[in-house]
Amino acid sequence: MKKNINTIANTVANTVIAVAALTVSISATAGDAAGDAAAGKARAAVCGACHGANGEGNPAFPDPMNPGKMKAVPALAGQNAGYFSKQIQDFKSGSRKDVLMTGQAMALNDSDIANLGAHYSTIASPDGVSVDADLAAKGKKLFQAGDAERKLTACMACHGPKAAGNGPAKWPGLTGQLNGYTVAQLNAFRSGARSNDPSKMMRDVAKRLTDGDIDAVTAYLQSIDGVAIVTAPKAAPAPVAEAVVAATVASSVAADGAALFQASCFACHGPAAPALKAPQIAVKADWEPRLAKVGDRDGLVKSAMVGIAGTAMAAKGGSSLTEAEIGAVVDYMLAQAGL
Repeated sequence: MKKNINTIANTVANTVIAVAALTVSISATAGDAAGDAAAGKARAAVCGACHGANGEGNPAFPDPMNPGKMKAVPALAGQNAGYFSKQIQDFKSGSRKDVLMTGQAMALNDSDIANLGAHYSTIASPDGVSVDADLAAKGKKLFQAGDAERKLTACMACHGPKAAGNGPAKWPGLTGQLNGYTVAQLNAFRSGARSNDPSKMMRDVAKRLTDGDIDAVTAYLQSIDGVAIVTAPKAAPAPVAEAVVAATVASSVAADGAALFQASCFACHGPAAPALKAPQIAVKADWEPRLAKVGDRDGLVKSAMVGIAGTAMAAKGGSSLTEAEIGAVVDYMLAQAGL
């Protein structure tokens, strides 16, 4: 059951902006393959020694690099499999440093990693906790809106309006995480001690955060109830004549261009994410050179479908939109820009 902020409403208000799941192009890893949660549960017995039997983490674990000191070991429960798998692969490759985790990761093959990711993603993450209301309110504002004057991108642009993360983009869920661990990782990104973020995205954000910002955002995240979501397979639709389907889809997609943009693209192409340097909605000067580079509207659609290497634009923006839906979004954005 959700333990909420004392003076804030019982539930965190839903935002009209759903996350645009964007990331840089990343090579396929074990995180891209579906794992066996049951096999992962059996393998997780070793992980439980540090991360807890149910993946709840440990706020005070002996730090092997600093004798006599403690550090927070992260909660894994509820974390998406994509992010989990990327981190284990990074420990194996050395792009993320931790003396204990490197040794553990080296003992895991790709199937082990996928299975563990599947296991932890099915466990409900720990409940939120009561925190200082004023501090959490400041953190909520930074999380949802960022700070344009400081070129500080809203956290939800990548981590989602409810901080649930995005598995395909390999971006973490932040709910249910230990306070000490979140603070430590933001400080590590800020100092450069942690550098396995694609295109320095987290380092660029963290260096703009003050200690007070970090405390505020962490307090807000602590107040959110984390829930692991398992998507059930959709039932097969009843057969419908192809011509009827095509006409219905075309009509629906055309009408929903604006809604699709709001749900899947606004967070990075809207005005709330200047640090991502993505073309902004209704800014003609942003879209004219992009349109000239790809040739025409269809070129923009194709570019969005495959992504742009070396930028934050993954294939389909990290979303599950169809080509027709992306076309509708492109049409909407071009119209808004007067093109």
